[in-house]
Amino acid sequence: MKNIVGTVVVSVFKDENQNTSFEVKTRDENVLPVVYVIEDTLKLY
Repeated sequence: MKNIVGTVVVSVFKDENQNTSFEVKTRDENVLPVVYVIEDTLKLY
C-alpha cells in the first residue's frame, strides 16, 4: 500500500515576451528534497 507523503505543485508562466518561468510549491517539508530537484532541473530548461 502506498501512502502520500506530500504534494508538489508546479506552475508554469509565460510573460508578454514569451519568457517562461516556473513556481514550485509544497506545504510538506517531507518532500523538500523533491522540490529542490525539480527547481534545479527546471533552471536548465
